[in-house]
Amino acid sequence: MKKLLPILILLAFVAFCYQIVVTFFITEHSIEYSLITSDQEHFTIFEEYQKRGDFHQYSFLVQNKKDVYTFSVEEDFNKQDRVITDIKYYKRNNLECIFPIYKRDYTADVSCLLDGEQVSPYYLTQTDNKDFSDISKKFIEEGYEDIFYNYDITPQKEGNLSIYYDFIPDDFIFAVWNYRGIDIITADGFEEKNFLNDDYYENTLSTVAGKYYVTVNTDNEAKQLNYYQLILYNLQDGGKSLVEVDLSQDSYFNGVYRNQVYITDPKEEKQYVLDPASKEITEVSNVKEISNAKLQDAGADFFDSPKIDSERVVNKRIISLYDTEDIQKDNDNFYFKTSDGRLYKVIGDNYDYPVLLCQFEDMKEWQAHDDGVSFIANDTLYFYSDYYGMKPILINPEFSYNSENIYHFIREV
Repeated sequence: MKKLLPILILLAFVAFCYQIVVTFFITEHSIEYSLITSDQEHFTIFEEYQKRGDFHQYSFLVQNKKDVYTFSVEEDFNKQDRVITDIKYYKRNNLECIFPIYKRDYTADVSCLLDGEQVSPYYLTQTDNKDFSDISKKFIEEGYEDIFYNYDITPQKEGNLSIYYDFIPDDFIFAVWNYRGIDIITADGFEEKNFLNDDYYENTLSTVAGKYYVTVNTDNEAKQLNYYQLILYNLQDGGKSLVEVDLSQDSYFNGVYRNQVYITDPKEEKQYVLDPASKEITEVSNVKEISNAKLQDAGADFFDSPKIDSERVVNKRIISLYDTEDIQKDNDNFYFKTSDGRLYKVIGDNYDYPVLLCQFEDMKEWQAHDDGVSFIANDTLYFYSDYYGMKPILINPEFSYNSENIYHFIREV
């Protein structure tokens, strides 16, 4: 026993040192492992982990004899690997679903194949899939969280908006243009912030850079020749700042690159860059365009017509496979929209296994960033995240008539 004690102490010390190395130095891993589940199903799991700032992202490709599922979760497992400990498997007619169970008995969303194509629970609910209705009841019977599959929640009225507070992730902030400023919506409540005295209906002169909502003071624009003021509002702490400018009323925002706003005044043939964090605006010596998520030198015709970033990216693989160029990127994931209103997510480089999130023929103003994707359909703003799945966030009757650049969202960090 006396000989064994030093060995145990040494092993404990080695394990402690290993955990220290993992905690402070390891930021990613990639591993393949096999799992025989409690239902005696056999799966091969390809697991990738990446730490981005304070966020821990696990991405998976799970394979059995004939099917492939891709999904991701954001959870802190102390950077451990082999975090899937069990998988529940369900099949009903042409619908197959797996429900992963992770270390610490953590559970997230279900992954389903409909006729061999991976689809989200929201899409199955949206299309009133009876087989999924039966399967989802089993999740609840077994004691798992039903927030993913429960859409029967009544929104709360706030002025002109109807808000689904239960569906708003805790660390996200939504801002909706109300013609004189913005309505700020979080899981904790609603706040109205007005910047203008007069209504500005077409919100073409606003954007978000990092945590700052940036807009132009358009009051009395009918009497003035130029714009003289930018309004900067900190969406996280509520701070407001003013930056004095001298811009012709032909000016427009090119877009945002690395949390800086590029502004072009075609009348004066000048371009400026605004840093909201420092509250400074400077003229750009060599004019720039923002395209394909990159800042590049502009062509000779730069001032001839507006050069506004569409936030689309080019991905030749997605274009060739799915015949669409309506593609956006968020971290290592891609989202794309097809001509019939189908919105897909591609996790990492798993281009052959996209996840169909939803389908809306009238989908508009869609954007992907900060670990989420959102869009307007009819009069409703929808939002998708790995944790909450696809959910409606709010209803605004104005969206049916005026939707261009009318909302933004950020994630608090």
